[in-house]
Amino acid sequence: MKKIQIDIPKSLRAIKLNEYQRFLKLADENKDAEDPEFLNLKMLEIFCGLTLKEAYSMKLNDFSFVINHLNEMFKAKTPFINRFKLSDPNGDEVEFGFIPKLDSISLGEFVDLDNYMSDWENMHKAMAVLYRPVTFEKKNMYLIEDYESSEKYSEALKDMPIDIALGALVFFYRLGKELSLYLMDYLQNQAKGDSKLKQILEENGDGINLYMRSLKETYYALKQLPNSQFDKLSPGSSSNERKTT
Repeated sequence: MKKIQIDIPKSLRAIKLNEYQRFLKLADENKDAEDPEFLNLKMLEIFCGLTLKEAYSMKLNDFSFVINHLNEMFKAKTPFINRFKLSDPNGDEVEFGFIPKLDSISLGEFVDLDNYMSDWENMHKAMAVLYRPVTFEKKNMYLIEDYESSEKYSEALKDMPIDIALGALVFFYRLGKELSLYLMDYLQNQAKGDSKLKQILEENGDGINLYMRSLKETYYALKQLPNSQFDKLSPGSSSNERKTT
């Protein structure tokens, strides 16, 4: 039997946001598929770089081990990470930072999050609202670029690690409920003398009020990968790298 090299992610840090988006889209499109192993094979293709032919050539025990490992990996807790680095097209590292003060978020940022964060296909756009390049730092404090639009960095953030995106979702959900109440109260007071702002609130108010419930449902519904029928073997250890077997 031909030996197959498998690039197995040891932790969620090795999986990119766009890979996770791709898998979730396939899972949604094939939720009624008759082949129970289709999504398992797609997991190997997307997260481990295997072709269908290579996957079918694997030993059953190896297949079981990898699928079980991937499923267990997505059950792990994803702590909030406020800063991380990505390489730009020139190979230079750019440090991205989470919005330092959520209570200073602008209406434009909040409305864009309302539009993007409840849909995983647009999650890179939501992350481009929450994370932007760091422009200043001193000790544990930092500043990030002023917000222009999510389009500026959304393509780059498709390559961010999925554990950071998931951690940001949890963090924002925990703080967002209080923030949404504060923001709506503030905006309603401001809108008394501003007809344009009043119009914006009338058009977006329902979405903002339902926003946090939608975010919570989206996060918990989509974080779990389909369970594998192979659950007899224990997963490998976790780290921030990949391993080859």
